[in-house]
Amino acid sequence: MGGPHVVMLVANDITNDTRVLKEAVALGTAGYRVTLLGVTTAGQPLVDTIDGGVVTIRLPGRFVLRDERNRRRVVRRGRRLLDVQADPARSARIAARVADLHAESGRALAARRAGSIGRVSFQTGRVARAVRRRRWQLSQAALSTGAWLSDFESRKAAGVWQWWDNWLPARKGLVNWRSVIPEADDYEAIFADILDALRPDVLHAHDMHVIGVASRAAGRAALRRRTVKVVYDAHEYVPGLSQYGGRTPRMIAAWAQHEREYIKTVDRVVTVSPEIARTLHRRYRLDREPTVVINSPQLWVDSGDITDIRTMTGLAADVPLLVYSGGVTRARGVETAIAALPSLPGVHLAVVCVPHARTRPVGELRDQAAELAVTDRVHFLDPVPTSDVVPFLRTADVGLIPILRYPSHEMALPNKVFEYTFAGLPVVTSDMPTLEEFVGKTGIGEVFTAEDPDDLAAAVRRILRDPAPYRERTADPGLRNEMSWETQAGHLRELYAELAGPPGPEDEPKLVIGPVGAAAAKQWAQELGGVAAVRTKLSLPDLDGISHLLIEDWLSPLGSEDLADDVPMLAASRVKHAVVVYGRVDREEVRRKARRYGGTVFVTDRVVADAVAGTRWLPAGPAGTEVLRSFLAE
Repeated sequence: MGGPHVVMLVANDITNDTRVLKEAVALGTAGYRVTLLGVTTAGQPLVDTIDGGVVTIRLPGRFVLRDERNRRRVVRRGRRLLDVQADPARSARIAARVADLHAESGRALAARRAGSIGRVSFQTGRVARAVRRRRWQLSQAALSTGAWLSDFESRKAAGVWQWWDNWLPARKGLVNWRSVIPEADDYEAIFADILDALRPDVLHAHDMHVIGVASRAAGRAALRRRTVKVVYDAHEYVPGLSQYGGRTPRMIAAWAQHEREYIKTVDRVVTVSPEIARTLHRRYRLDREPTVVINSPQLWVDSGDITDIRTMTGLAADVPLLVYSGGVTRARGVETAIAALPSLPGVHLAVVCVPHARTRPVGELRDQAAELAVTDRVHFLDPVPTSDVVPFLRTADVGLIPILRYPSHEMALPNKVFEYTFAGLPVVTSDMPTLEEFVGKTGIGEVFTAEDPDDLAAAVRRILRDPAPYRERTADPGLRNEMSWETQAGHLRELYAELAGPPGPEDEPKLVIGPVGAAAAKQWAQELGGVAAVRTKLSLPDLDGISHLLIEDWLSPLGSEDLADDVPMLAASRVKHAVVVYGRVDREEVRRKARRYGGTVFVTDRVVADAVAGTRWLPAGPAGTEVLRSFLAE
């Protein structure tokens, strides 16, 4: 594929990140060559191709610096000035020696009574034993005192560290992101080599985790006299992120500092709402206001073959059903919705839980429902595929957005407001300024005071009394078109056309056979004419002019030790590749290597082709040439 090469990178496994996937596909279908990089817990790279010809490569994530920070944190909390370890063996020896002295004293007393030792000898022995007993008693006391002091210090140190671990995360001042969030540099180690090898024209950094990685990659490219543009996609307002779990004020401040350090080195900024765009422009004094690409769903046409939420919950059509669909954390405010149910008799609530309904926060919501005696009216559901969300929600009555008050929430236009709208649901949202403005302007719902269950219940009642006007406004074709992903993707494509130029035409087919250069390969290349060549060595830049690659005898054409190491680069370069195995080779070896390779395998021996399932026969001469013509046409 010709034209600019766009490499997107994101600090997750890509699978459930709908914004990232939609943007990649939007550019891929427009004709750009798009490679999407993510992170996986698997031990090897995972390569796939999705809609629009987008190649996804998930790289093994090894967070060495983050783990080292955690290890050092544990070590620091375990250090003690009085590091007295329990010594059971020494205590046992002291007890044995004291027992010896007791026994010796008893024998001496018996001997004295029997007259077998004199008075002087008895008293001398008694004094000696007393001195020895005192010495052992002092040794035991020293052990006990040391143990007590060590335990006292441990208890005091634990209390001090507990105070420190509660105090420090709440502090935003004197933050150094390199020490607070070393995982930001771990992403450099994960992505840097492949970014250099891919030689992109544009780097698109999704979210604050990888803006530094993209900026540094562009800087390295400049050293090699290559110009790489950088787009930063701000998914949220980082300084105002909601706080929960490990996302403390100090960590948020560190990520905000990280963003501040690199944001003025990028060429363009994209974000998710007009208010965040205005705030970023003002806060960082950017040379232009960021492009807004709202995170909205695609327009949906009812196919009638997707199970809906009412069917999933087993509720009749006349039962009022509220729905919350999204992540479940304290900051999302689902507790407010459950707390409102006692004021809404007969009304049910479905919580579509992302990532699933078995997390600890969901368990806490179950406990809350039980305490309020509304368990039978709260339904916790696992999420459906992203493409099915809108039709899945369509049979509910009201969509809820009960988010709590954080600066990032005050500026957000979350994806769920558009999912609810496209599903035809009136919306009830907490009074976040951007959402309140949107709902008020469009008339699609009602607003309540954040964290106020009674006000939420009142807003729901207003809609349930007469839902028709709200549903009519959600069905407005102009609103749907303006907010649809199809329109938002157009904004992204316009940015890229300005920044990187239009996509180029498809390259002409070109087959390279190598790296052995066998006689059969030379004959095939000669018969194929100008569309084929034999090369014994390739470099990464050579891949730009190649559409198909026939790899001889499992040998890496790029000089890697293992052919599997070449697969991600070949996929990112849009090179369709296959292996040709010459001669009558060991069939089990072919099976094993073919499973590891995962691509097309040709064999030149008919017997091997018949014996090893999945392989294709590639005869020498003109017959093989015709097979390769078909390969070129694929």
